[in-house]
Amino acid sequence: MLKEAVWRELQERFVARGQVTMPCVPGMLHNCLDRIAGIFQSIGAKVDSEAVSEIPRNLALKLQEGFDASVHSTLFFQYEPVEPPGDGLRFDIKIQVGTIAQQYQKWLDNREPPLFGTHPDAKLMAVAAALGEPSQVPVLDVGAGTGRNTIPLAQAGYPVDAVELTPEFVQQMKSQAQELGLPVRVFLGDILAPREVKLRPAHYRLVVLAEVVASHFKNVEQLRLLLARMADCLQSGGLLLFSMFLTVDDYEPNEVARQLSQVNWSCLFTRQDLAEAITQLPLEILADESVVEYEKEHQPIEAWPPTGWFIKWCEGENLFPLKDRDFKSPLELRWILCRRK
Repeated sequence: MLKEAVWRELQERFVARGQVTMPCVPGMLHNCLDRIAGIFQSIGAKVDSEAVSEIPRNLALKLQEGFDASVHSTLFFQYEPVEPPGDGLRFDIKIQVGTIAQQYQKWLDNREPPLFGTHPDAKLMAVAAALGEPSQVPVLDVGAGTGRNTIPLAQAGYPVDAVELTPEFVQQMKSQAQELGLPVRVFLGDILAPREVKLRPAHYRLVVLAEVVASHFKNVEQLRLLLARMADCLQSGGLLLFSMFLTVDDYEPNEVARQLSQVNWSCLFTRQDLAEAITQLPLEILADESVVEYEKEHQPIEAWPPTGWFIKWCEGENLFPLKDRDFKSPLELRWILCRRK
């Protein structure tokens, strides 16, 4: 009895404070609530029933707000004791909106270069070569990164313009082009913001977006806007090459899977989505093939794979990290080649 009495007294002095951090994925609301409830139970926290009843609604609103602002947003659920003579915990929910540029800056800070490999995409170089004399084939590289494709194209004699959203990548590209004496034009900005990135209409014979749609385009509406703008930039008969994640085996993703794909740099689309995005645009699809299969066959041995993460990412394991190798991820990265009508 004495021991129990002492324990009860000590419990009154226990203080719990902390923070739960989670990505802003609205479809994972119930998972987040379960995690928070588990924490409260583990620390034996006294919580006001009225305050707890508001958590689901407030959490749902914040998750949606963060997700709508950026798929790189983070939610912080903070809890701490109320001021004496009160009892129990009080809560606060905040979001921090992240940007693509910030995410890539983390790559620069924490990963060893080269971030995207040492060689250009084999598919791109083959498509460019088929268009004839390089000096007569102006190329636009959208989401050019550090110049993995831009610089080799320019070295091969193609007039190249590059668009990139990350300032540090732009600086690296400009520096490398200047060192090599290459006349590459590099634009810093969002390809969907015409005022930021002013491109010549009907100018390019080839436009490439390697790993761009796959990593950053959230839905059919965004994809259609992108394809429409790229069509405006192409000459009649010009080619558009891009890579994107497409579902396989008739897999139909639900809204949660779509949201998680965006958070995990693996934005998935169905072939019906692609057809909807391209309908009534002056583009026709010429080819649809596996990125892994094509690049593995055509890249030099020393260049394959381009990075340690590339193959698993292409096979959808960022989103579906299946441990049972008898099961295959229901999406894969595909090369899509279109022609401007």
